Amino acid sequence: MKAHGAIGWIEDNLPNALACAQQRKVPVVVDLWAPWCHTCLSMQTQVFTDASFEADAKKFVFAALDTDREENAAAVAKYPLSAWPTFYVIDPDGSVLARFVGAASIAQFHAFLESGARAHGNGAAGADAKLLAADRAMQKKDYETAGKELAAALAEAPETWVRRPDALVSLLDTKSRRKDHAGCVDFAEANLDRTGNAGSASDFAALAMSCVREMLEGAPKDRATEKARATKLRRRAVARWKALLADAAAPLTADDRSDAMLNLRETLEELDEKAEAKAVAEQQRTLLDEAAGKAKDPMAAMTYNWHRAEVYVYLGKPLEVVPALEKSATDLPREYDPAARLGWVYFKAGKLAEAATWTDKAVLLAYGPRKGRVLTQRADIAKKAGDAQAEKLFRQEVVKLWESLPAGQQQPEALAKAKEALAALDKPAAKN
Repeated sequence: MKAHGAIGWIEDNLPNALACAQQRKVPVVVDLWAPWCHTCLSMQTQVFTDASFEADAKKFVFAALDTDREENAAAVAKYPLSAWPTFYVIDPDGSVLARFVGAASIAQFHAFLESGARAHGNGAAGADAKLLAADRAMQKKDYETAGKELAAALAEAPETWVRRPDALVSLLDTKSRRKDHAGCVDFAEANLDRTGNAGSASDFAALAMSCVREMLEGAPKDRATEKARATKLRRRAVARWKALLADAAAPLTADDRSDAMLNLRETLEELDEKAEAKAVAEQQRTLLDEAAGKAKDPMAAMTYNWHRAEVYVYLGKPLEVVPALEKSATDLPREYDPAARLGWVYFKAGKLAEAATWTDKAVLLAYGPRKGRVLTQRADIAKKAGDAQAEKLFRQEVVKLWESLPAGQQQPEALAKAKEALAALDKPAAKN
């Protein structure tokens, strides 16, 4: 059992959580997370610790499942993620009562819990019932049905419906997953300004920008209309992120704000506004350094490792973040994330010996699907160093890793990519 504020979480044992829930006759709240996921850590250290959740400790059983651990593979297969973190409220019999994806404000997480409690008790009605039907369809990866149910829920609910922002994100996600990029852009254009001022607003804009990229990739060579449409929506997204970041009262954690800044930067780059993107990166760097400095413990500080590494590399100052990451590695000797981030930063800085040393440490600590990512990083370091033998050995290990994972953790695309990279090593060099 691990406590976040007043909530005690049963770790990595969903069967025990369900048995406890059956005994207490209450639902189970499931947090599907991973140590490398900055949003997951932010939720655990910045949201769940709020005193307002004290009463909920008696209304639910709480289970935190590290999705990279093999013992959680069956749970991940049954309750799939759309992104990290994904949250479910489930009945003691295992049926889904509510679902939420990504960063939630304190108010949003309360609304999510209340939706689950109502479905467990008297049952969902109206828009809530349609949202529940969508959640259950998403669990089965039936994105067409989920989209229809979400559209019906949004049409029936009042504009002030507390679940509207996350329902809008989910509906946009169904369009993206169905490769309906034009429909995704249509929906984004109509709803970009209707998503509130919490993390869902930034998530919606980020999904919209992804659909814009996909729309442009699938457009004909003479795509002036699509380009003009993309530019207009990108400028609207930039304005949306700027307004969110300027709202000091918005219920955004430091991680939420950093995420918005990252997406804002990427969109500014696409608009060829590089100077402004760099200015945003400097603001992001300051925000992250201050947040990490104020973190209550090393695990909370680890929340910011990835964004700090990325922004320092973006600014061309990778080695300046090394001391902070080394402190994280020292403070958390059993966590693979600090070592992996150090390996990546050194790799980007061209310091290949240091990159190999730290990545090797991360390989020894990592497990599950994340170990595949760390091994791939090690193979990339060997390639950059010109060590063909080492690169081949590590790429073989990547393939073995992806092939060995249980059903709930398998990633066919990652396995195919790993096999392709390994096969490329045996191809004869192209002649000039």
